[in-house]
Amino acid sequence: MESYTIQEAARLLGVGEDQVRHTLQDLAAKNPTLSGKEPLTKDTVEAVRQALRGAKPAPAAGKQGATVFCVTSGKGGVGKTAFAVNTAVEFARRGYRTIVVDADLGLANAHILGGVKPAKTLSDLLDKKAELHEIIVDGPGGAKFVSGGSGVAEMANLDDAGRKRIVDAVQALKPYCDIVVIDTGAGVSKAVTDFVAISDHTIVVTTSNFAAIADAYGIVKIMVQEGYRRSMHLVVNRVRSPEEAEQVFKKLKGCTERFLSFDLNWLGLLPEDTSVEGAVTKRSPFCESFPNSVATRYLKKVVTSLERFLPVLAGRTG
Repeated sequence: MESYTIQEAARLLGVGEDQVRHTLQDLAAKNPTLSGKEPLTKDTVEAVRQALRGAKPAPAAGKQGATVFCVTSGKGGVGKTAFAVNTAVEFARRGYRTIVVDADLGLANAHILGGVKPAKTLSDLLDKKAELHEIIVDGPGGAKFVSGGSGVAEMANLDDAGRKRIVDAVQALKPYCDIVVIDTGAGVSKAVTDFVAISDHTIVVTTSNFAAIADAYGIVKIMVQEGYRRSMHLVVNRVRSPEEAEQVFKKLKGCTERFLSFDLNWLGLLPEDTSVEGAVTKRSPFCESFPNSVATRYLKKVVTSLERFLPVLAGRTG
């Protein structure tokens, strides 16, 4: 008889292992024959699949596929990619079908922080050496990854047509998942703003560094001037206290309101935490390697805040 471990079932269903365990506990409470002990039978895995489908209804009317969160920053080195990867993994652990797209073209490293080894990347897609489904790889927590290719000069210097093909590829993912997290490059080039423009929500990551704050304002300014009117949220990373993060937010919000007539939303903070660097060394998301760390605790608060923007929440249980 065909059987599965919890890890195999999670990979098959495209969700996190914790989501499988929690669902099994709920099912066992209603039906004692489903003990949830390994190995899991094919019927048990199918019961989990049906339960997960019931927990996540189809997108609300008028909503076409996944919600797209674009994670960006004006300045490099602020922890943008680590935030994007860990946010995606946390979403996946909560049962959302999540795909990370590394759009830091030419300098992609989300796969490194996720501990995955993609055989093919967006570069192969552009060169017509691979189809879209062939460049999607499984990652931690049930999240899936699309790598942009690292050290590829052609990717870093894409023309309008090349960028459009990648934007179209991102759009093509939307019917097949709940959430797309785009990790852009730093700065304000078209290689960044093209991806911000297609997002439902943009998350700007900064630190309390003066240059990082100024560059964060720069990306907001350019997008507003280009007509972007959807939500933009701020995350202040590597802070020593909530008060430090609050001061950064007040500065940026004051500037965006006064000079741009734009309302910047407060999303949250991530504190300075050595576990983040420790996870980078391990090539693993910190929310996986250090689930009890201070950084993970604050990340979960941020993801909970983002959940209120998801139409699928209407029918979720638990």
